[in-house]
Amino acid sequence: MLKTISKSTSKVVRAFALLLGMCLITEQAFAELNIDEALNKAGRQRMLSQRIVKSYLMVGQDIHVAKTQKQLDAAIGLFEEQLLELEDFSPTEKITVELEEVREYWNEFRNLALTIPERDTGFELMKKSDELLAKCERVVKSLENFANTEKGRIINISGRQRMLSQRIGMLYAAHSWGIGNQNTKQAFQVALKEFDDALIVLTASNVNTTDISYALERVENQWKFSRSGFDMMADGHYVPFVIQITTESILKKMDRITGMYSGSV
Repeated sequence: MLKTISKSTSKVVRAFALLLGMCLITEQAFAELNIDEALNKAGRQRMLSQRIVKSYLMVGQDIHVAKTQKQLDAAIGLFEEQLLELEDFSPTEKITVELEEVREYWNEFRNLALTIPERDTGFELMKKSDELLAKCERVVKSLENFANTEKGRIINISGRQRMLSQRIGMLYAAHSWGIGNQNTKQAFQVALKEFDDALIVLTASNVNTTDISYALERVENQWKFSRSGFDMMADGHYVPFVIQITTESILKKMDRITGMYSGSV
């Protein structure tokens, strides 16, 4: 009984804290976006849809709980904040409708993400993250089409690498917690290949500056190291704490690179 009350109270307190944080965001906090910045933020929403679940699964496995719980709450808050910004920016009726679909689905997804991590809930949240990702992806593609520039295309590809770093981490965490299956194994391999392919495209881009090329080289070196850890999964050997660190490192590097492309860094 006490455990049930504790879990319920914890969820309410966290939800209240997140909502209070949203209420404290003033109009001045939202600088007016341009299309490149909007693309960057919309792309980051894709990443957050996977990061939330990855952090949820990590907390459920008692992996660096204080830090991963903080990452989980921060990701939920940032998704909400950026959704408000994108809704305010929306340049077309089509994008407004797509953002409304994200909003409706997000409200349900967020409530599930605020629950105390359990295996069954984690598996359900992981399945729902695919639909949230798809809805966010549609917004990004519409913004890319609206921008209609090579720079916009590269911002999309670079931003998607952030998502893949967290999707890979999420799928890995699912298997280390024993809730993965053949479909998640296949999705994991697809995500690895997509990251490989996109890294080649970015490295060859003619919009790269010297700083961007150097930053991409550092990502490539980090990625090679991470690959060796992923290969161990085939033998049933899991190192979730190590993968947590490496995917975080790649995320930070790709977030900075995407900011460099969009002009926000």
